[in-house]
Amino acid sequence: LNFDLTKLYWPEFESVGNETKVPASVCSLPCPKGQFRQVHEGQVCCWHCTPCRESEIIANLTACASCPHGYVPNEDQTKCRKLPVDYMKWTSPWTIVPAAFASLGIVFTVFTFMTFLRFNKTPVIMASGRELCYILLFGIMLCYIISLLNLSKPTLITCTITRVGLSLGLCICYSAILTKTNRISRIFHPGLKNGLKRPSYTSPKSQIVICLCLVSIQLVFVVAWLIRDPPSIREVIYRTGFRTFAVLQCGISATATIISLVYNMILIVMCTTYAFKTRKIPENFNEAKYIGFTMYSTCIVWLAFIPIYFGTNNDFKIQVASLSMCISISAAVSLGCLFTPKLYICLFQPYKNTRHSGAGVQGTFSSNSTSGVLRFARPSSSTGAAAILAATTTVVSAQHVAPVIVVPEASSGDVKTSTTNGEWTSPSPDEEQKETS
Repeated sequence: LNFDLTKLYWPEFESVGNETKVPASVCSLPCPKGQFRQVHEGQVCCWHCTPCRESEIIANLTACASCPHGYVPNEDQTKCRKLPVDYMKWTSPWTIVPAAFASLGIVFTVFTFMTFLRFNKTPVIMASGRELCYILLFGIMLCYIISLLNLSKPTLITCTITRVGLSLGLCICYSAILTKTNRISRIFHPGLKNGLKRPSYTSPKSQIVICLCLVSIQLVFVVAWLIRDPPSIREVIYRTGFRTFAVLQCGISATATIISLVYNMILIVMCTTYAFKTRKIPENFNEAKYIGFTMYSTCIVWLAFIPIYFGTNNDFKIQVASLSMCISISAAVSLGCLFTPKLYICLFQPYKNTRHSGAGVQGTFSSNSTSGVLRFARPSSSTGAAAILAATTTVVSAQHVAPVIVVPEASSGDVKTSTTNGEWTSPSPDEEQKETS
């Protein structure tokens, strides 16, 4: 049986040129790309086309299948292709600026450390509490190093060091500052209960122990965190508009990063409180003004950082760069405010860095109902400021409380006292005997 299809006429279909279009003799047409065949129940040859999701490919024309992690469908959604992995590169502008800032900070920190070693036994350096200053410099250096590691390609080693060093470096800095401000506060505000007794734990060794105890709390938290959640690296998929890409990151969420800094936030708040409390102490005695400015600036930096960090979840470059800059700026504030004035005196005003240069320098002080002028002499003993602090007592009278500072003279063994009238007086033999007892 032969048919001449050219002579057949199909009036219900369109004509193609001089010929009519032959009607399709199938139940369903092939599905376009991106769609799979959803077969009707009981009709093997009939189906309707259903689109797959953008993250899926078509498997055997009859179902959709998801791509493995780190893979995305090709344009036809017929196979999965590996996503290129992105991370912070040293040639990126988001890396160059924070890296340059941290590098300059490291150079200046090393310069400060070398200068302190050179002038280690001069009055200005001794009066600043050398032990806590060296601990603080170590914390500042650690912050700058962590800032650089945070910008590098994530590996298991860098992720481990960053997780430990981020919270520990900041903790060392603010533990040293808190120890210093707490010491000053206890000396100048001893209270009425033990007013005749010298405050305890004010020696340099005691200050180091207190600082290390504060740091050990954070260290315990970090070690427990590492045991509970070991360091890892992961590929995070980002989808922005029509672009999908993978980012290599350390296996820690933004929330976990902030939680690890909670203890440091508490230290910052306590440091700021003590800095405000001791703001009226003579600045030549305890650097109250510089400590206060350091903590106020630090609070502003961290309050600005938190919304930026959480508000840029879809842009990992901004997150990483902002975290590195926040760490570096916090370290720079401490380095600049607390160490630059001392470096300036040591290098450019050496005439102020002598044992006799502090005589007659005065500062105002007020405590509750008592106010007056205190005059300080530069100590000649090797303990520096600790000798002054250790000699501080409080005399309680029936009407008021008057602070009395006992300071060794720079050139002799005589002792002078300063009361609220602002004058220096030499104690009588009877007074010396009472003071000794």
